[in-house]
Amino acid sequence: MRASLPRLVRILKRSAIAPPEHGHPPLRIYEELPKDARKEPTLLEILLKEKEAAGSNYPPNIRIEPVVPKKTFAGVKRDLIPQMKAILREK
Repeated sequence: MRASLPRLVRILKRSAIAPPEHGHPPLRIYEELPKDARKEPTLLEILLKEKEAAGSNYPPNIRIEPVVPKKTFAGVKRDLIPQMKAILREK
C-alpha cells in the first residue's frame, strides 16, 4: 500500500523554524505536489492500462465493465434499466 498524503505531513513547532530575516521572504518548508501526483489512479484505470499494454495476451476471464452513472439512464423507464445495463456489459 502507498502512504497517504496526511501520513507524509509532519507538524513542526514554531520554535523549530528560524524566523525570517528582515527583507527576506520566509523559507519554504515543503514544495507543493503537482496536481497529477496528488490523485492516485483507480483500480479500474490501472487494469485498463494493463489490458492495453498486454493486448491479446490479456486473460480473457478478466472482464472490465465501464462505470455507468445514473445520469445515463435518466430518461429510461425503470423496467428497461436492467436490460440496458445488460447490453452495456462486456461479453
